Amino acid sequence: MSIRLAPALDPARYAGRGAAGRGLVTRVRVLAANDNGTAPEAADGGFDPVLVTALRHFARHGLDAARVAHAEARRAAADGQAQEAAEWIAITAMFDRRLAASAARSPIPA
Repeated sequence: MSIRLAPALDPARYAGRGAAGRGLVTRVRVLAANDNGTAPEAADGGFDPVLVTALRHFARHGLDAARVAHAEARRAAADGQAQEAAEWIAITAMFDRRLAASAARSPIPA
């Protein structure tokens, strides 16, 4: 048994062909969204550095990236490196905001 594929009948499509043929409508040049003519980094000043770092971290650790970033944030906070801890918390927030919020809280002393 053979299968026959037929295009969908779209009245607007067929009406548009006739109008374009008669010169009533101008053709529009459609460009791809990721066209290399203007790079996004040139248009808005660059990509978010935290996003770039988070994507690289995800490439290294895969689905475990949030847990590893959280552990690094805790380690940096325990070592007294506030700036590095803030960076790791920002990376953790890219993956899991609740986990990042728990890393931002200081542990309650016992």
